[in-house]
Amino acid sequence: MREGFDPERSLWDAIAVELRRQRELHGLSVTQLATRLHVDRSTVSRYEHGHRKLDFGVARLLDQIWDLNGLLARLVRFASVTDHGDWFTGLIDFEKDASMHRVWETLVVPGLLQTPDYARALIAIGKADLEFTLEQRLSRQATVFEQSPPPRISVILNWVALEQPVGSRDVMKGQLAHLLELGERPQVDIRVMEKEAGEHMGLDGSFRLLAVGDRDMAFSSSPERGRLVLEPPDVREYAVRYDQISNMAAPTGASRRLIEQAMEQ
Repeated sequence: MREGFDPERSLWDAIAVELRRQRELHGLSVTQLATRLHVDRSTVSRYEHGHRKLDFGVARLLDQIWDLNGLLARLVRFASVTDHGDWFTGLIDFEKDASMHRVWETLVVPGLLQTPDYARALIAIGKADLEFTLEQRLSRQATVFEQSPPPRISVILNWVALEQPVGSRDVMKGQLAHLLELGERPQVDIRVMEKEAGEHMGLDGSFRLLAVGDRDMAFSSSPERGRLVLEPPDVREYAVRYDQISNMAAPTGASRRLIEQAMEQ
């Protein structure tokens, strides 16, 4: 089981236990269930051991196969809207399969675009396992950018992210140069919300939107905790918010000039 696995405290862990109970109740091996779901054996194993959250579509399919009257789908729906602090398991799985990333960041450069030096300086604040966390972040970057075909990445940075010092002056200069370099890739679009924009919908926090297969999902950020949002009506609210922020952000060319000016300063 995943370290910290506890079905008494985590609804996702309780779902994993129920999935295994239902599989055994219906006399199926892990391999047999994987075949019926058209996934590999390791996916079912990760579901049952708490390393991957049960997908809503898979939950609905299992409800139909086992005639559970929507039990698993309801549990997944409840778990997805619960701020239980265990968001990272699902986010990594979805992130590596996403064909589109839309990111709004209010304070710092998002992890997907960070240089190793910038990430190290940021992670070092209050983190005991710095090297492990850094390696994990860089690995996630590689997984996203090395996809074939590469995903579409659209990032809007609040002006604060360009001016907030993280690490030394050289670290900041290297990070800003990295943003300009990434922005030259055809699948990457980096824009800036200017200070002059005033108040807007994005001031209440950072978030991300991911397109995975034929569905969209959102991830709402907060310190040490976060929440995956999987229900379509809730995801649409984040998509509308992103569009409103996008309408106020500077165009790509003007945004590049803002990043260049920040480098000069």
